[in-house]
Amino acid sequence: MGRATLTGMNAPPLLLAPLRIYAGRRVLVAVSGGADSVALTRALHEVGAEPSVAHLDHALRPDSAGDAAFVADLAARLGLPFVTERLDVAAVADKRGWNLEDAARRLRYSFLTRAARRAKLQTILTAHTRSDQAETVLWQLLRGEATLPGIPPRRGHVERPWLEVGRAEVLAYLRALGQPWREDASNADLRFTRNWLRREVLPLLGERHPGLEAALARLARFQAQDDAALTAQARALTGHAPLGRVPLAVLRRRARLELAGREVHSTHLEQVAAALQDARTLHLTLPGAVPLTVTAGRVVPERPPAFPRPDFEVPASWTLRHRQDGDRIRRPGGARKLSDLLSDLKVPRGWRDGVWLLADDRETVGGGAGSTGAAVKWVGLPEGGGENVVWAEGAASEAGQVAAPDAEWLAMGEALRLAGQAELAGEVPIGAVVLHGGRVIAGAANRCREQGDMTRHAELEALRLAAGVVGPYLTDCTLVVTLEPCPMCLGAAIEARVGRVVYAAPNSKAGALGGVADLLEHHWGHRPDIRGGVRASEASRLLRRMFASARARSPAAEPASTE
Repeated sequence: MGRATLTGMNAPPLLLAPLRIYAGRRVLVAVSGGADSVALTRALHEVGAEPSVAHLDHALRPDSAGDAAFVADLAARLGLPFVTERLDVAAVADKRGWNLEDAARRLRYSFLTRAARRAKLQTILTAHTRSDQAETVLWQLLRGEATLPGIPPRRGHVERPWLEVGRAEVLAYLRALGQPWREDASNADLRFTRNWLRREVLPLLGERHPGLEAALARLARFQAQDDAALTAQARALTGHAPLGRVPLAVLRRRARLELAGREVHSTHLEQVAAALQDARTLHLTLPGAVPLTVTAGRVVPERPPAFPRPDFEVPASWTLRHRQDGDRIRRPGGARKLSDLLSDLKVPRGWRDGVWLLADDRETVGGGAGSTGAAVKWVGLPEGGGENVVWAEGAASEAGQVAAPDAEWLAMGEALRLAGQAELAGEVPIGAVVLHGGRVIAGAANRCREQGDMTRHAELEALRLAAGVVGPYLTDCTLVVTLEPCPMCLGAAIEARVGRVVYAAPNSKAGALGGVADLLEHHWGHRPDIRGGVRASEASRLLRRMFASARARSPAAEPASTE
């Protein structure tokens, strides 16, 4: 179909400037027949774009077919391709339990997407204006939304080039052209919130504040920019990062990312963010009676995974059961409450009663202050299936099994031994080893004072020695250190492409993995896996003892940490 030329004045630059990028491009324009979409179609035609006109008949009014005929005639007079479809929106809304406005929006964009795909068009344009933006921001405010970003200028293939254009300018353009448009009678129905805002609230506020519409549109733009920046920070939070010092504004975005796909309200985001920051357990019920738990700084899925059971012959004296009050397990580092073990292993509190364990109820394990509890022999963890288990010390041999050693736990023992040597030498007690293929290939203690060089940290020494064994790149290696690395040592590990970093105690003075800052929030070209808290109490005990001794010798000359 050839292009037609309609006579009339040119559109003002304010309307045409945002459309010039579409000159010569094929686009799909959504046209309801109302003033905004008719004006957009005429202006696109004027700048030399090649729009295809799409109209969805929502079948919500007796005269809706007249809108479709009007838009078809407009497209024909301009010589533009035209596509239309009729859908009973009210029936779909009733069937799916949607409100009418939501159903109309969903079905309209679904139709536009299908139409664009059939026409092999990559861009869909809608005629939302600054006036629509102001209405949307005010509506979001009244609904109590967490942010007020308004209508996005671009989402996927949908673009809205006139969000900075007021409706008054659009109407003036159409009147100057002598171009008619269709008025939707339902727009006068004040039962709809948008209509009430447009016809009653905004004009009243505008009388006192003439710049209100532009101010609300500007607020939407700033809010969208702020939200994008804070969401980027939330995405950058690593799994090991302590959340206690993360601003609530970022954690609300983290909560929104965690709850993507679920129906949530701003109050839910606020509650989840606070629970993430405080590292406490929170139980919520989301709309639709969906349960949700927040614990240990993360959002737990509604349904726990399958809990593994033993796949070997169980000794006759052992009982398969769930946990009971007082249960204890003997580990290489000493006896522990089972509840403490599960907490350290980050098993969500709501899952713990479902964990299967083997216990010898005839045997007791002593605890502090003379307390005892039933001896737990084996625990099946909910993450990782039947191979991810915890054995009590010596229990695997009792059951005729071979417990897979925790190489990192054992390597930390060697790092702690080296830290003890550093303490005896008058150094800050820090030790580090490098694992390769499950065995220690290098180890070192802190030697800063001995060498008179504050760069002789244990990690750097161990990395240097490891490089001499396997080469400069340590991709298949694990750095195990008794204290969370400082920025210098973490930087060296990243530069050496260390595959994994395991540390014991947090470093509140200079920790680069969340103790002071989490450098892995930034992109360095390489990001090692991180595991923290391995034998942390033993490492912390060494540090406390050293500093207590220093204070006893000279209260005014307490040594500073080298990390």
